[in-house]
Amino acid sequence: MGTTFAGLVRALRRRRPVEEAAPGPDPFDTLSVQYRLTSLAAEIKTLERDNRRWARGFHLVAATAAYDGLLCDAARMSGVPVPDADPPVRRLMLEPELRRAGWNW
Repeated sequence: MGTTFAGLVRALRRRRPVEEAAPGPDPFDTLSVQYRLTSLAAEIKTLERDNRRWARGFHLVAATAAYDGLLCDAARMSGVPVPDADPPVRRLMLEPELRRAGWNW
């Protein structure tokens, strides 16, 4: 019997192909989104407290819209379904789901 170990492995692979796991999101992209979420959350808190800032409302609307967009990106990256709702409602639904999925910001 002249069967080698490599020959046995090849025969087993032909018989039962190796199931490859689906690749997840790039960890550096995940960290980048988490960092930007942290920055925007801090910016929104600062804007909410600062009553003297010129065009505060416009800045707050822009920062909130960017935050909502990043929440949707984070949900897609982690496999959380993005609800079809108004942005404030979507935010209230996505934040706890992402925290449950292990996201921190």
